[in-house]
Amino acid sequence: MAATTQDVTAVSAKGLSYRYGGGATVGTRAFSEPKLLDVNFHVAPGSRVLVAGANGAGKSTLLSILGGQKMVDREACTMLGKPVFHDSTLNADRTYCGDWWTTDFFHNLSVAELLGDRLHSPRVQELIDIMQINISWRINSISDGQRRRCQLLECLAIEKKVYVLDEITTDLDLFAREGLLEFLRRESEEKGATIFYATHIFDYLAHWATHIVFFSKAKIARCCAMSDLEEYHSLVAKGVQCPLYSLMKEWVLREYDQPMELDVLAGTTVVPEPSGPVLEAKDLSYSYVGGSPQLKNVSFAFGRGASIIVVGANGAGKTTLLSILGGKRMIRRGFAEVNGRDCFNDSVGSDIMYCGDWWRTKFMMNLTFGELLGEDVCQQSRTKHLAGVLQIDFSWKINAISDGQRRRCQLCQILSKPRPVYLMDEITSDLDLFAREGILAFLKAECEIRGATVFYCTHIFDHLEGWATHLLHLSQGQVVRCSPMEEVAEYKELVDGGDLTPLYSLVSKWVHNEYGTDAEHAKPWRKVNDSEDGRMPNLGLAGPMLTCSG
Repeated sequence: MAATTQDVTAVSAKGLSYRYGGGATVGTRAFSEPKLLDVNFHVAPGSRVLVAGANGAGKSTLLSILGGQKMVDREACTMLGKPVFHDSTLNADRTYCGDWWTTDFFHNLSVAELLGDRLHSPRVQELIDIMQINISWRINSISDGQRRRCQLLECLAIEKKVYVLDEITTDLDLFAREGLLEFLRRESEEKGATIFYATHIFDYLAHWATHIVFFSKAKIARCCAMSDLEEYHSLVAKGVQCPLYSLMKEWVLREYDQPMELDVLAGTTVVPEPSGPVLEAKDLSYSYVGGSPQLKNVSFAFGRGASIIVVGANGAGKTTLLSILGGKRMIRRGFAEVNGRDCFNDSVGSDIMYCGDWWRTKFMMNLTFGELLGEDVCQQSRTKHLAGVLQIDFSWKINAISDGQRRRCQLCQILSKPRPVYLMDEITSDLDLFAREGILAFLKAECEIRGATVFYCTHIFDHLEGWATHLLHLSQGQVVRCSPMEEVAEYKELVDGGDLTPLYSLVSKWVHNEYGTDAEHAKPWRKVNDSEDGRMPNLGLAGPMLTCSG
């Protein structure tokens, strides 16, 4: 990517290579395999650079170097004419967001206290609305996803010349993701900021990025302007759905050996035909202590073998509904059932695989993942296939691996035992294209071959064209649409009209309409609660206590 504007270069790399290891002396710790090899590029001010590639290809290593987090030779990588590591004055012009906060060092701070005087700037106020952040949130007591949004707000609160952003949108809904990318577009177009953005989520990015850098095995395999990406434009000309995602999938899948052949019936049986609906809600309502209703008169019924995508804006009630179906919240009998049995009041655990809460490290007592599963489970062909798809090593110590690796281990563990029903809440946001495609293919086979039912909440749509059999659309706790995909007329119109991303376009329209038309409920995150000091115990899925159901 040669600089084109007055021959000015914002960021450049010349023969950049990097390995981990070495320790205090070369003999203390062996060097790793190269993470970057002979990387060369020049980026002009105002560029928006999409950094893509398989897991371990070198993306995050490059971004951490650009963020000044790793030492490299002065001449190997420069930013605004300064060496990225050795010149600390760059920190006034650069922001890096790639390592997520832990909660231990916030001492019960609220978001408002964290931001201080910056809180009242128009820039911060705009970002608060984009990411739907409540400034009274106590950082030590909110969810991981909320904390990541707060960190992103803090990183972007002050205008910089270069933004280095590593997978920042995984916890944002479609509305927030689009809003943030448009904010960054204005930063580049109006203020000349340069943006490096590494991601595995390609919704909305085909027309956002000005350049692309694709990494393969520590080297740059492709580096060009989006206008020169001929393979992408060829797919567009052919009318291929989700052309950017399709191209990235093709390139990423070349990097991997295919996992062992999938046989979902190995060691198990098909799900028997039920006498009624597999998943059913009947006029279900639910609210929390002191809060407005999360679900209002929700009714639906899904049968054996259905793969259901659940869509809606943040706060629509998707996660609450999922946790009720999973038996995690107390409701009165008769309002939600799995295979004819009440979700909370009857024992349905053997029928349900619920994935909505992620592991913490404190419970694992330094176990390896293989020890956690047990030798018999590790030897099952089903488990081996999942481990191959998710790129998991059974010798990993669960307390010592990254959050993303730990989530992959949890996903492998909960899918290793076949169930009739799978309830899954945004399970693919931390997966690269290879793992995401593999898990969705696995779940599709569970539906089509075993007759399992999958209920999947997500904000990511670039990989879901043709996957779902049914759609459930929630808005402000109510069911707006519930039907087979072939009966969603708006979706069919988009497909027939040649829209290249019909599912994304449809859900984007619905979510934007929801945020734009309901003035009474607009911006609920603006309701500040200064009375709480944040020290109330976090009861998770055991609370807060139910005040209304049915």
